[in-house]
Amino acid sequence: MRFMCCGVLSSLLMGPAYSARPVVELMVENAAEPFSKADGTGYSNELIVAIYAAAGVEAKLKVVPYARCKNMVLEARAIACFNMAWEPALNGKIKFPSVPLYTVTPVYFQNKANPIGAKSEAQLKPGLKIGVVNGYEYPPSASQLPKKGVIFVMGNSEQINLKQLAGKSLDAALVMANEIQIPGYWAENAGVAGQVEMIFPSTKQDVFIGFSIQHPKGLWALSQFEQGYRIVADNGKLKQIKAKWGAQK
Repeated sequence: MRFMCCGVLSSLLMGPAYSARPVVELMVENAAEPFSKADGTGYSNELIVAIYAAAGVEAKLKVVPYARCKNMVLEARAIACFNMAWEPALNGKIKFPSVPLYTVTPVYFQNKANPIGAKSEAQLKPGLKIGVVNGYEYPPSASQLPKKGVIFVMGNSEQINLKQLAGKSLDAALVMANEIQIPGYWAENAGVAGQVEMIFPSTKQDVFIGFSIQHPKGLWALSQFEQGYRIVADNGKLKQIKAKWGAQK
């Protein structure tokens, strides 16, 4: 009896110490399928949880609209946000890891019945209304277009923008294509494949988890990410998750 009591007491004493590990709460966007979906699943979500687990940290994800995700980390009200790409407004506020989560290529779509007559970004004319997603970062070749008179119309998702393009309330839409979702995926997903078409790509850009420099746990969380990433890259977990979600180089 004494042995059992001592064994139980030992397990009670050791249990909390054994299970206790640092916790990090991270913001994640809710409409970037298949990387980060509204239900909290996705390639990026699974990868980041695995990365922190490898470093001995429990990652808790809070799913929010991207604009909120981005603003919270910019204002240091959140430790980190993903999926982010670089833009000048992040300088001095956000720090990215040494490796991206994935790479995207923004592509332009037009209405088949109402072509815009451009074959490159340089040929886009002032006054054109182009649908973009609220809060998204676009490469300089695209983000500088409003300075030339092109009008960016903010939408809440790629699908909404493509539907508006099909309805002719937009002249074009700028859509994020990637190694999983080829451009045609978005048109089919929005139900407008017969009405819109891709015309040309913009510039490739890497996508990261971005850490707040001002948040007390920001740089610590970044260091834990870097440590965990090296572990999952070495032990095959990264390759396994990529194979599951189809995110092949």
